[in-house]
Amino acid sequence: MGTKFKRIGIQAMSGTMAMTLPAIAACSIGPTYEEWAATDGAAGRINLDAVQDAFKRSKSASDFEREVNEIYEGDGLILILAKNDENGLIVEGWEDLNNDSNADPENDDLLFSITEGQDNNHGMRGYGANGYYNNGFGGSGFLFGYLVGSAFVPRGYYYHTPPTAAPGLKRQRDMYRRTSRYRSQVSTNSKYFSRQKSFAGSKYTSSGKNVSNAREKYMSTQKSTGNFKSSSTGVRSSWGSTSRSAYGSRGSRGGGFRGYGGGQRIIGVS
Repeated sequence: MGTKFKRIGIQAMSGTMAMTLPAIAACSIGPTYEEWAATDGAAGRINLDAVQDAFKRSKSASDFEREVNEIYEGDGLILILAKNDENGLIVEGWEDLNNDSNADPENDDLLFSITEGQDNNHGMRGYGANGYYNNGFGGSGFLFGYLVGSAFVPRGYYYHTPPTAAPGLKRQRDMYRRTSRYRSQVSTNSKYFSRQKSFAGSKYTSSGKNVSNAREKYMSTQKSTGNFKSSSTGVRSSWGSTSRSAYGSRGSRGGGFRGYGGGQRIIGVS
């Protein structure tokens, strides 16, 4: 009789494991496309107040590149360009959607521009999902002068993030995203987006629908290839690239940040 009960117990346990394992596997395969597409990173949304502060304190182009990429939550690197046109010197931030380390309007997405003004009164404008943002600000124009002084004018630009610098910039960003500083930045970004949504109202919402051709093509490719499942933009959910790394597996007992238990919701998903 004891042997019979033992066999029944083993069979029941096996059945439970068979039911549980697929569920565990299902939880580990990443987000649905709709979940991924609703994140700020997938939309190209960035905390422009933080970008403005980074611009003011940066003493070199590499400082600014590093800080902007630490602020941003999307998968692509932000490349910095500086050019001169009829409005004066303009600094632009592009997301490198096709990962070729070059800012190309046909394949990459312009997120913001900063225009040099007189007497240190500058203008900052957002594009795409950031199109609600158009603000002036004062402060040092040090970085403008640095970019002009270090100009090597590739393709008519005063400055362009060197393609050779992109791999190192990406490694630095990936390491940063495994730190508590990034968790703090994500929290700051969340508060910023909430404020802007409340302040700008319908303009904020409509900007989210203003998708460039390059981003539309990027999102379509992510969907058709399934690459969105390995995205690191889902920083407020239980999925994200860190959860698949050694660091993420060690931290999986914690709270709701990038594979640390999934306690927080994905931005844009109720």
